[in-house]
Amino acid sequence: MTAATSLLRGSTSTRRQKSAPREATSSPRLRLVETPGARRLPSLRSMLISLVVLAGVFVTQLALSIAISQGAYEVSGLEQTQTELARTESAALEELSAMSSAQNLAVEATKLGMVPTDSQAFLQVGSGSLATDAASTGTAAPINTGLVTNEVTQPAAPVADPNGVSAEQAAAPAVPSFTELRSPSTR
Repeated sequence: MTAATSLLRGSTSTRRQKSAPREATSSPRLRLVETPGARRLPSLRSMLISLVVLAGVFVTQLALSIAISQGAYEVSGLEQTQTELARTESAALEELSAMSSAQNLAVEATKLGMVPTDSQAFLQVGSGSLATDAASTGTAAPINTGLVTNEVTQPAAPVADPNGVSAEQAAAPAVPSFTELRSPSTR
């Protein structure tokens, strides 16, 4: 505080005087609270609005659940279709591989009457004549398609044993039972 403000307040000292501690009052600080008025029931209009909103939430949730489950069924159906198409594609690629193999081309060429030759011939475009190699004889052995087998065009049939044992089972060593095991020799 400044000296001017302390003179206006009637204080002659420039220091602020501390107030004495308050005496404990005999009246408690607690007071009675008035009882609240009677509680009103919600109006019929607000109850109906609440019920309509609640029913709307339930219907919306049901509709969303149905839509999601329908989408799951569609996805499942599309995955099955994709699997079937992948199998069809695999079969078509396997058939294409078999048809374009060298063995199949040789068989088809033989069916058309084509024969291999060891001579070379060239077509001269300007004159339209055929020029051949004089050193070649013009003949070759017929195509033997059985020299190199093609697993795709001619799958190998499994060889059956007269006893009913396959070749894989015959090659596998027999496992003895626990009663046939030899005991170890000790000294």
